Amino acid sequence: MIFLKDVNKMFLSGILLILAVSGGFFCLSKFALAIEDEDKGDAVLYEKYEKYRKYEKYKKYKKYKKYKKKYGFSSSSQRREYKQAYKNYKKYKKQPSKYRQYAGLKKKYKRYKKYRKYVRPYKKYKKYRKYRKYNKKRYAKYGTWENKEGWLRHKNKKQQTEADLGGGNLGPNITVGLFRFSKDDLRGSAFRVRANKEYLIRDIDGRELGRVSADTETRVKYSKGGKLKINGSIEEVIVDREVRFEAIDSNETEQIFEVVSPGIICYSDNCNFYRGELKLRYSPESKKIWLINNLPLEQYVWGMGEITGSGDKDYNDVMTTAYRTYGYWKIKYSTKYASEGFKVNATPGNQLYFGYSWEDRHQRIKEAAQRTRGKIVMYEDRIAIVPYSSWTDGRTRSWKERWGSDNYPWCQSVKDDYGKHPSKKTKQLEAEGNHMVGLSAHGALHLADEKDWDYEKILKYYLKDIKIKGVY
Repeated sequence: MIFLKDVNKMFLSGILLILAVSGGFFCLSKFALAIEDEDKGDAVLYEKYEKYRKYEKYKKYKKYKKYKKKYGFSSSSQRREYKQAYKNYKKYKKQPSKYRQYAGLKKKYKRYKKYRKYVRPYKKYKKYRKYRKYNKKRYAKYGTWENKEGWLRHKNKKQQTEADLGGGNLGPNITVGLFRFSKDDLRGSAFRVRANKEYLIRDIDGRELGRVSADTETRVKYSKGGKLKINGSIEEVIVDREVRFEAIDSNETEQIFEVVSPGIICYSDNCNFYRGELKLRYSPESKKIWLINNLPLEQYVWGMGEITGSGDKDYNDVMTTAYRTYGYWKIKYSTKYASEGFKVNATPGNQLYFGYSWEDRHQRIKEAAQRTRGKIVMYEDRIAIVPYSSWTDGRTRSWKERWGSDNYPWCQSVKDDYGKHPSKKTKQLEAEGNHMVGLSAHGALHLADEKDWDYEKILKYYLKDIKIKGVY
């Protein structure tokens, strides 16, 4: 590095000398001034658009204030009363004959339903009261595209972070190791796949082997010497190491592949349907054949198996944000499975991922992912991995206390009364896999459901000095 710096200094000095001799130094100065003027111009646009953003935030506060006045409760005890009535009336609606004693709670049910719809989602905007001085219409005119573009340029110059993968609306692609087969598994029984739309078959070099109609099955067996034999939908062909199944249109977002294979061990009741692309890949290192799913990060979050989505809305938002953060970090930095051809596996060793069937049956997970789309946890300029476990013994542990490293300063010990297991002691919790670092799942659930905390407040309680950042 020292040598490179010295070379760069010598190179720059040479340029300056040439420019000075040739009369070009003045041009360089004008160029530097032009850049400086551009920076100043963007800084002005940044300040204008910041005022517009504060104006918009105060509008949200006013909406919160309006809804709170109309649908809020006078006390926490009244809110709890109506919440219980809401739950009881829901029981009546499902089984009227069994819960007829709750039939008279309809009015309270409707009132609390409006509270959930209009007050709770806006409660997080209470903090925007501080922007009341921006409650002037003149700030609305600052919301132009020109100002926003200057704001973005200036912001990007100020905030260079690790989260630089881009990826469009659905984020960067992630490769997920779904299942592993031995050579014998795929000698006797064929791996079989089909799709809801027409699809392509390619080899390891990207060469097209065939176009296959929707609902047409392709079979793959292990041949020998790391080669795979493909037939069924196309004339039999043997390829080296890898076969890929892709949508005809690279922009297709609704391509679903169904797989039927020997020896699948699934942590869900159905792990046979997947968005994006699939490939079978033989690894010379492990001598195994992996089924790998390649898809956008957002669609990966839609199929997350860590929750069912039946919990409180903000709890779901907490968990999808934590899940996405880990996936983002794995895309950027993970090399553990590089020799196998993917970034993350779909087991408890990384994160549970069940694919399209799980997404389809647990729509509230997808809704949470869409509410938090592109948002990850950051600590200063770093992607802040969020460890989580089900229970604690009344406090979380710092990363250093549990695993010995002080390189994760956002993971500090905090009090966790709400995530404390009602009966199990520390050693038993640890034996069951509760490391108690970072996020406490049951604590987060309680804070969202019983305390009405929004998801950002929950994450910032368990993780020190973090921020939630939209990265695409």
